[in-house]
Amino acid sequence: MASAMRIVIGLLTLVTIGMIVGSLLQLAFIRNLEDSYGTGLPSFRRTLGSQNVGGSQLSTVISGWANDKEAALLRIGYVKPEIVSWSPRIIVFHNFLSTEECDYLRAIAKPRLQISTVVDAKTGKGIKSNVRTSSGMFLNHAERKYPMIQAIEKRISTYSQVPIENGELIQVLSIKANIYRSTGTNQISFTDPIMTTSLILST
Repeated sequence: MASAMRIVIGLLTLVTIGMIVGSLLQLAFIRNLEDSYGTGLPSFRRTLGSQNVGGSQLSTVISGWANDKEAALLRIGYVKPEIVSWSPRIIVFHNFLSTEECDYLRAIAKPRLQISTVVDAKTGKGIKSNVRTSSGMFLNHAERKYPMIQAIEKRISTYSQVPIENGELIQVLSIKANIYRSTGTNQISFTDPIMTTSLILST
């Protein structure tokens, strides 16, 4: 029994240390982003020169990152982190998407938007509910292979430090202004992901 307890305590210690190290690495990454953030905010089309990213000719990254395609994909120097809270962990990344990327996602999503549903806890099926008033759609696996979608997913993975393969397909939601959304009832269940990334395409 004592031996088993030592093993459990050892595993818990390793997990705790891993979480602490992960948090420190993310904090260091965010501070590096803050150091690289410039005052000028040229559009992404001016950041890549003649390199082709996301299926379109996008433009030289800010001084210091020139000719670095990886930095261009991650929008290093343009993305500005704002730590809202560490517990729970809430971080706002300003300028995370370029205007072109926002337009690209909207163009894919708009023709396929459908009234959003929730999962019925009893049947496991999607049902319409007045607690969710948005319209939405999911990108499919073929669209996930598009260069611009891959660039966005890689950026999300890098900034969140969660592997791409752990993520779901991107969901695009259209939420009308001044729409009331109530809390769920005991008959409705929502997914419980370890992390949610919300990308605001327009305001």
